[in-house]
Amino acid sequence: MYEMPVCGEIKALACKEGSSGIFTGSIEGMYQGYRFGSTTPDEQHFVLEAQNGTIALTLHQEIVTPLPPRPAEHPFAGGKDPFANMPAGVGHGLLVGVGAGGPPAGVGAGGPPAGMRLGGPPPGMGPGGGPPPGVDMADTDTTRFKKVFYMQVKLQVDPEQSTGIFAGATGEMELATPAYRMAGYLVINAKDGDLRLTFLEKGQLGQLTADLWVDGEQSTGIYKNAKGELTFALTTRLPNYGQGSYQGTIWLEQAPPGA
Repeated sequence: MYEMPVCGEIKALACKEGSSGIFTGSIEGMYQGYRFGSTTPDEQHFVLEAQNGTIALTLHQEIVTPLPPRPAEHPFAGGKDPFANMPAGVGHGLLVGVGAGGPPAGVGAGGPPAGMRLGGPPPGMGPGGGPPPGVDMADTDTTRFKKVFYMQVKLQVDPEQSTGIFAGATGEMELATPAYRMAGYLVINAKDGDLRLTFLEKGQLGQLTADLWVDGEQSTGIYKNAKGELTFALTTRLPNYGQGSYQGTIWLEQAPPGA
């Protein structure tokens, strides 16, 4: 296989479903990102065998976010660059959505995403790009910032599917998951094919980092059946801006054109 080291820059705008952005450098093209649990809750069902009955459990995972839905038009389409006219006073924050989910509201030339006030964050967030009320930006504890954006993970007892002495049982608890990393995928529309990457990402105030893996089976063009691993680190700014670098290695079945 042909080894292709890659590196470059990512610009991204977050949305409810994930993010929309652009890769430059070794990989060039606009992308759409989709995050697990962003548009509809993910539910998995399990049965716990116990003495004299069974307990049916549902694992419920759903992203809680104030961001608007993805716009119909890609914000970087037609050569637009929303970062060139970033609203004054934009502050550091958590980018809610590269990869895992769908894209941000339409960004017109020289303006912020649809539904966001010029020069300020969405309703309910502090003025001048500041944090939501009650969030201290000097506090780097991501548990506190989860008031704004987080994955809700709950276990619920299913009374109808439980049996024996547990028939009709009810109960629910929200799990604390300090090691949780959000999953998803993104598709880059590159010149020589569509490159699909799956990812696990973790955000904290001012930064979003991720590990990504090439999904060669669902990629096209020169990336078909490719393998590889990448990482990215983005500096994030409220309300929904993210910019930073990526690097890694992709193995192709054959050398790309011009190599």
